[in-house]
Amino acid sequence: MNDQRISPRKNLRTRVIFEDEFSEGFLYFLSTDISISGIFIESAISFMPGTKVLLKFSLYEGDEPIQVTGELARTMGERRGRGRRPKKKRPVGIGIRFMGLKPEDLKRIESFIHS
Repeated sequence: MNDQRISPRKNLRTRVIFEDEFSEGFLYFLSTDISISGIFIESAISFMPGTKVLLKFSLYEGDEPIQVTGELARTMGERRGRGRRPKKKRPVGIGIRFMGLKPEDLKRIESFIHS
């Protein structure tokens, strides 16, 4: 399989507070991994690619949260084959690309990924 990611990812299991551009309230999701370009969160809720979102999450428990605007880049659902089991369980969720990440938050994420 050819990995098309533009930056390395690291597992990150943390709560993400999420508000989309159409919502009046907050939603809470769990992340699965992060890179300097974005984050993947578990969700069975479908959103339109290109939707702008506000995110808030911490890399470590007790750390100052990172707040960033993001754009929904992709939605991944369960694969349904013709009676075959998938070789690898694929997460169901949403890939979000960071937009306007503050330089100090970028450094924090880079440090986390390379730790």
